[in-house]
Amino acid sequence: MSTTTKRFYTLDAFRGLAALLVFLYHAPNLSILTKNSFIKGSGVFVDLFFVLSGFVIYHNYKNKLYNFNMSKSFILKRFNRLLPLHIYTLLVLLLLEVIKYLAQDYITFSTIPFESNTIASFWPQLFLVNSTPLFCGFNWNGQNWSISAELITYLLFIITSLVWLKKKKLTFLISIVIICLGYLFFVLKYHTYNIYIDFNFSFIRGFIGFYFGIIIYLLRDTVLSFLNKVSIVLGNLLEGLILIFVIYIVSNMSYYQNYFFIVHIAFGLLIFIFSMEKGLISQFLKLQLFQKLGQWSYSIYLNHTLIIIFYNMILVKTLKVHEAYIIPSELLLIVVLCLYSAFTYKHIEKRFYKQKKQNKPVIKE
Repeated sequence: MSTTTKRFYTLDAFRGLAALLVFLYHAPNLSILTKNSFIKGSGVFVDLFFVLSGFVIYHNYKNKLYNFNMSKSFILKRFNRLLPLHIYTLLVLLLLEVIKYLAQDYITFSTIPFESNTIASFWPQLFLVNSTPLFCGFNWNGQNWSISAELITYLLFIITSLVWLKKKKLTFLISIVIICLGYLFFVLKYHTYNIYIDFNFSFIRGFIGFYFGIIIYLLRDTVLSFLNKVSIVLGNLLEGLILIFVIYIVSNMSYYQNYFFIVHIAFGLLIFIFSMEKGLISQFLKLQLFQKLGQWSYSIYLNHTLIIIFYNMILVKTLKVHEAYIIPSELLLIVVLCLYSAFTYKHIEKRFYKQKKQNKPVIKE
């Protein structure tokens, strides 16, 4: 299979697993399943999304974004991909807040309607400017800050791609410059390499991860002939070692967040090694279950706030699940999230995105 059409199935699976880990990071810490050092650091897997995005987007579009019309098709396609589900999930949460407001005279809620989820903070999220100084906090569907950062990064990508995408060496150099400038901003402003110290500038966090993904792809492309000769034994060894390394880094994020470039290196190596698909873990990740998780990953990511709200409302505060049943209830929560995400993928994501894709076959992914 040529490098221009190859699909990285293991990376699809990692996208789904990362979405679940971010969900567990935000879930109530009630058992060993959610109350451990690895899950406590798993919010950082949002940055794996950014690196994956840079790697895959460059792979798919490196020979296509050379003029304004192609760039316009690209950005419209990304809007079609991201916006429908974003709007749907935010409106569902708005509806829930309205219901709470209308029922507050009859039911006592743990939070006052529209106290945390204010109307003023709704608009920056709706228009996806909440990865900028218009950041409004983690109310409503707060994790959509990363969707904002992703879209802003796409705009930077299409602007720069018109200039230098054809030239790999220049692409590599400019990517290095963007990453260094991104880190330099945080060093000069906050005297740290911790790039999530301030979410008012998290779009820069998106820039750094995305262009790091491009660098990983270019490095992979440079040694592709060698990678194709890697044995299964070596592939198994490398996959095992990088997983241990990533787990170690994430489990110690309280320290490594101040040296975030190490996190990017860990995620970059993870993508580099698993893009070879040489080991048994890669073959395992090609199973349909993990491929489905990858397919539903965007829905899992945007839906999990709503699912956690109902979990807290019904199981934790109303039914007050016994400690012995906490882990089963958390596993049930994961199943419910996946089922609901399969539903929104089919009826929201696929309905809009696939239809647009058929109508506009100029850019194929």
